Amino acid sequence: MMRRYLATTQKDIKLLLRDIAGLAMLFGMPILLIIIMTLLQDSTFKTIEEKKLPILILDLDKDTFGLNIVDGLNKSKFFDVHEQFENTDIKSLQERVMSGEFQIGIVINEHSSDQMRNNIRYNIVSILPPEDSLIFNETPYISTPAKVDLYFDPITKNSFKQSISSAINQFSSGVEAKMIFDIYSALFEDLLGMELRNANQFAEVIDIDTRNAGDNEEYIPNSVQHNVPAWTIFAMFFIVIPLAGNIIKERESGISKRLRIISGSNLPVLIGKVTTYFMIGIIQAITMIAVGILILPLFGLPELLISGNIISLLIMTAAVALAASGYGVLIGTISTSQEQSSIFGSISVVILAAIGGIWVPVFMMSEFMQMISQLSPLNWALNGYYDIFLRDAGFIEILRYVLYLLIFFLLCITVSWYYRNKRTIV
Repeated sequence: MMRRYLATTQKDIKLLLRDIAGLAMLFGMPILLIIIMTLLQDSTFKTIEEKKLPILILDLDKDTFGLNIVDGLNKSKFFDVHEQFENTDIKSLQERVMSGEFQIGIVINEHSSDQMRNNIRYNIVSILPPEDSLIFNETPYISTPAKVDLYFDPITKNSFKQSISSAINQFSSGVEAKMIFDIYSALFEDLLGMELRNANQFAEVIDIDTRNAGDNEEYIPNSVQHNVPAWTIFAMFFIVIPLAGNIIKERESGISKRLRIISGSNLPVLIGKVTTYFMIGIIQAITMIAVGILILPLFGLPELLISGNIISLLIMTAAVALAASGYGVLIGTISTSQEQSSIFGSISVVILAAIGGIWVPVFMMSEFMQMISQLSPLNWALNGYYDIFLRDAGFIEILRYVLYLLIFFLLCITVSWYYRNKRTIV
């Protein structure tokens, strides 16, 4: 048994070392792929992280209420505010929103500030005794509330609509509080000769801070932390083509028959092939992680940060390499020709990569595709690397993904061994 294993391993290593061009492609192409895909997707990831909602504002009030709403939206990190100065026609604003130039249009109607002041005075008078109802120079009356009209592009998501509505309500409440303070301050000064101090802002009694759930805010997902593990996994699984091709060449050249002469089970032959390409996968992973740490920053890209421990990273990489090698052995065993193995092997890996989140991150997929992605071994591998790179995961946190990949490997080897033994395909 050991003789078969050693003979197979030595033979495959010698064949790989003789094919320098093939080895160069195994390592060079994935490195080039990581660099190109990361450069292409970097701006997209930044857009996802930093995207602001473009809104167009027409301030017809030009007073306290309107100016404060515009100022509040400008200070918000969620909105990209543009004011319409030259054309004060509401219809023009609607047309610009409908054309898709802006997703949301806001119209702050004329005399909104005056209406708010009048309603505040009316409410103050309504709670005072009748003899004090003439504290203002003129008798206030209830008027229509200050009005803000929101116009949405039909394709705007409901979540964006709720965001802008909540923001307008928040800023309106703040402006109303300031105006109430100003009116009460004037009353105190007129009636009691007491001047209230106003720092032009109210002290914040609640501080809401947004941050990552992790302890360290450096670990923010970016293009590098997605593309390096994603394309490393893709490259490791793509060894299915040379591995399967190697098995079929042996079958066609008669080498496998000579190996079968050695007494014992076929299993050591399969394990020998797994060993060789397992080592290739490990070297590929180390090389590409090094590219993420050392090479990608030279192109102005973020450096690959590894928050998890190195032992977890090695265990995860070993599990991926085993799964990829096992899949390659399976394709080579069940295929009947070089063409069949290369076409089916490459297309199947591409499909598993596509649904597994390698090309398009899973969080950008539809809910249905997110469920489908969980069937791909490449998705299990990617989730494990995400946990290590982004969430400071240890062995326990990645254990389920490691087990999934090991079960996948054992299933591939079992089917390959059964196929060899029962159908005498060697």
